[in-house]
Amino acid sequence: MRRWLPAVLAAALALAGCARHDGAAQMAQAHQYQLQGKTRAAIIEMKNVLQQESGNGAARLLLGQLYLETGDVLSADKELRRALALGEAKDKVLPALGRAMLLQGQFEQIAELLKGAPDQPAYLVLRANAALAQNQPELASRLFELALKGQPGYAGALLGQARLALMRQQPQAALLLVEQALQRDPNDLDHLRLKGDLLRLQGDGANALLAYQHIIHLRPEQVQAHVDIANLHLQAGRIEQAKAALALARKVGPGQLLVVYTQALIDFREGRLAAALEQLQQVLRVAPDHMPSVLLCGAVQLGLGAYQQAEQLLDKFLAANPRQVYASKLMATVALKNGAPEQALKLIEPLLEPAGAARQSDIELLTLAGEAYMRSRRFDKAAAAFEQASELAPQAAMLHAAVGMSRMGMGESGRAIAELERAAGLEPKGGRAGVLLVLTHLRTKNFPKALAAVQQLERQQGGNPLVFNLKGGVQLASRDVAGARASFERALTLDPLYLPALENLAQLDLMEKHPEQARQRYEAALRRAPKNAAILGALAKLATAQGKPAEARVWLERAARDNPEALAPSLLLAHFYLRGGEQQKALVLAQKLQAGNPSNADTMALLAETQTQTGQHEAAADSLAKLAVLQPASAAVRMRLSTAQLSAGDVDGAMQSLRKALSLQADLPQAQTALIQLLIARAGYPQALAQAREVQRRHAEAPLGYKLEGDVLLAQQKAEAALALYQRAFGLAPSGPLLIPLHAALKALGKGREANARLLDWLKQHPADQPTRLHLASSLLAEQAYPAAREQFERILQDDPANVIALNDLAWLYQQQKDERAVALAERAYKLAPATPAVLDTLGWILAERGDQARAVPLLRQASERAPEAGEIRYHLGMSLLKSGDRRGARNELEKVLAGKDFGRRDEVKAVLARL
Repeated sequence: MRRWLPAVLAAALALAGCARHDGAAQMAQAHQYQLQGKTRAAIIEMKNVLQQESGNGAARLLLGQLYLETGDVLSADKELRRALALGEAKDKVLPALGRAMLLQGQFEQIAELLKGAPDQPAYLVLRANAALAQNQPELASRLFELALKGQPGYAGALLGQARLALMRQQPQAALLLVEQALQRDPNDLDHLRLKGDLLRLQGDGANALLAYQHIIHLRPEQVQAHVDIANLHLQAGRIEQAKAALALARKVGPGQLLVVYTQALIDFREGRLAAALEQLQQVLRVAPDHMPSVLLCGAVQLGLGAYQQAEQLLDKFLAANPRQVYASKLMATVALKNGAPEQALKLIEPLLEPAGAARQSDIELLTLAGEAYMRSRRFDKAAAAFEQASELAPQAAMLHAAVGMSRMGMGESGRAIAELERAAGLEPKGGRAGVLLVLTHLRTKNFPKALAAVQQLERQQGGNPLVFNLKGGVQLASRDVAGARASFERALTLDPLYLPALENLAQLDLMEKHPEQARQRYEAALRRAPKNAAILGALAKLATAQGKPAEARVWLERAARDNPEALAPSLLLAHFYLRGGEQQKALVLAQKLQAGNPSNADTMALLAETQTQTGQHEAAADSLAKLAVLQPASAAVRMRLSTAQLSAGDVDGAMQSLRKALSLQADLPQAQTALIQLLIARAGYPQALAQAREVQRRHAEAPLGYKLEGDVLLAQQKAEAALALYQRAFGLAPSGPLLIPLHAALKALGKGREANARLLDWLKQHPADQPTRLHLASSLLAEQAYPAAREQFERILQDDPANVIALNDLAWLYQQQKDERAVALAERAYKLAPATPAVLDTLGWILAERGDQARAVPLLRQASERAPEAGEIRYHLGMSLLKSGDRRGARNELEKVLAGKDFGRRDEVKAVLARL
């Protein structure tokens, strides 16, 4: 065997030498293919080399360059980084790797890549292009000039200056620079592509197509050029030709990000939003910073109604491309959808400033501005924006309608109606503008003109039930009840299930004291559509109005059962349960709805409400925090969140939420008041004072700021200074709510008689002011002025028999005076508010004192569970348990009373415990 060894070694060495020779030959062949434009063949050769020599840095470098030529930037990035790790010279790798990073949107990372690199033209141009992409044109300009100084006529720098000229809206200068670069290298792909882009921007589609086709002639497998041709066709509305061009791109570069992105663009243009989203998610999974995909995905999510996701994507794009017009318009639309017109205007107004005068011809931008101004109730600016848009598109009916509505907001009824009439005349069948004209005449109470306008609509749209329903409304406003009924019935002959007409007829039936006739109408419609949720809901509403909650429940439960995929019926049912005191049923249903619709704001709001009503304050705060994410521009949601956080004991969180609410809506009295109250509770008097004075600064002639400063001073026991501020606030706008703190300041100064006299004098002049009367009654009750308190509570209940606070407190007062009416009043309060701890406690303690422990204990236990920190309620529970014979239970509850902090009669409790 040994004599064969030299021969075997020789053969192995020969094979190794052959492999090395073949690898070099394959690389040479790849270079040849590259020169011939056969990039795919070159790539195959290089892959074969790397199968044998995975550590061949030169092969990795060439493969990366080839991938870059085809537009496969991810593969290029991977191979070029491997080449760098294998020791290939930086001056060979970094220019190509930098281009790959630029194409992926990795602009900030380029600075790190080139750290320590010399100021060579290639590196300078890379840094300049990154700066240009990050909206730093001055820096980019300096770097391009430095590159040209180092190497005059350097094509990459000329190309960059062309891009810079394009950014500065100098397309002709940009084209001259590209031509200058092409003179040096007529077949440079980047130069040819930018030339095509410039020609396309100037509307010269034919020559742009020639430029792109020249690239394909030079490099048939250049995916980017095929994509550019697809985009050229897409821009011109030639969808089928765009698809054909993209098919060629897919053939030479299957799965490449450019191809996937362009398919998403075509899907978006054709309204296939779900398909577009699927394509874009593929791109963003591997290239999360590909800004065109980020922008398009934001537009798609907006179209799908996913406003939170749209906002996140557009925010990311605008961070990299501030004031980009299309993205700004999309973001403004999201803000309007979220009910934040001021945020929309922050995006829109800079684009309409003199510096952005070129955009004054952007109809879409002007229309968005008009809508935002309308929602902000700045009707003069809304009218100006809509009028400018209507001048650009004089035949656009809805723009004239928008002008009309803006003028109506300004109180200019004549001009408003003129614009609406013009809009209605432009629409072939009256349409929305015609309806708005009718409604405007109704608003101005010009019933003859309203009727004439609706009769014109009737001639244009005789088969539309909406028109006859509208006509019935006009006739009803004109007191032509018979005519209105005939119009509503005509609407139903056109569409027997047209709910607005059904509801209007039902209302007429109720007005005429025929509730059964109204019910029969709905039931007749229901026989036509037994599962119609809207009709079932209407029947429930009718039953509720008739005081038949059990029947209403049947209809609502049927609507939810028969329409399991529809959200609205189940939401109605959950709210019905809440109103009826069935919180646990509401909670179970809310949890189910939210689990099935996790991104729906309505289900999240319902869940938070049910959690609040069942005492789950931490869970409610968590749900409201999620709702705040779904509705990021809603100050009202932040207010609700602060309340839930406060109930859960999270004072810091509550303050943070209030500050966020004020950042969203600076003039929000509830948030200003709540924040100052929390600061006062924490003895944060300087901050509270500063907050109150900020309110004064914003609204010097409004009372709130002075009232709030008075609250701060009163909390510091500076009653005299507080009284002066309260009097100033009351002098600016006399009202019961402002008299109440003034009353408190007078009492703090020992002027209780004067304080009560001020309230009584006010109530003589304003006898219907129930909140102020209730405050006086409660104050008298606290002073143990029982006859006077009783008089005020009874007066309240005369005018408002369902006032739960008055019922509850008067029941307690009657019990103190051994009045037999105490139980009846407490029962009435309990029926109205069965989940309120104070109401449960009052009824339970009255029953306990009267010996009915069987009813008292469950009520008091429920009250204590809902208000576990309330020592008085727990004391009542303990004493009721003791009276019922449950000594162990009584001891347990009374010991908890002593462990708490807010109970004054501790000696009394200790004495009871000593006897147990």
